[in-house]
Amino acid sequence: MIGMELVPAMSAPAQRTASSCPSEPAVTQAAAPPDCVVRDLRSGLEMRLTETAGRAEVAVVGEVDLGCTPLLERVLGETLRGAEVGLDIDLAGVVFLDCSGLNVLLRVREEAQAFGIPLKVTRTSPAVRRVFELTGSEPLFA
Repeated sequence: MIGMELVPAMSAPAQRTASSCPSEPAVTQAAAPPDCVVRDLRSGLEMRLTETAGRAEVAVVGEVDLGCTPLLERVLGETLRGAEVGLDIDLAGVVFLDCSGLNVLLRVREEAQAFGIPLKVTRTSPAVRRVFELTGSEPLFA
């Protein structure tokens, strides 16, 4: 079981249905509502989801390691499937990224290509840039 919490953003409506956010179990693969925050209760990893004109953005904040990558992959995957125009991933708030986190990004990129959905990493922290440089994966997310 993944320990997580859904926190509506300040501008988001206070009520959400259980099946409309990736933090809740759902029978269908529904996209997250715009303007919500998903937080991993164990690691503190936070993902802020917004949408503008059909283009989704996920801003990731905290440490991305093996313990929280299942939640990260679920949130990114469900957000991607609901993104009409594309998905932007902001990694400027990531203070640590291990190979499991990089693998999640690569799998989500592969899924985006399969669905024909544009995916771009819009910003990176020094920690993320270092992993991208060491692995030669930086051009894959441009």
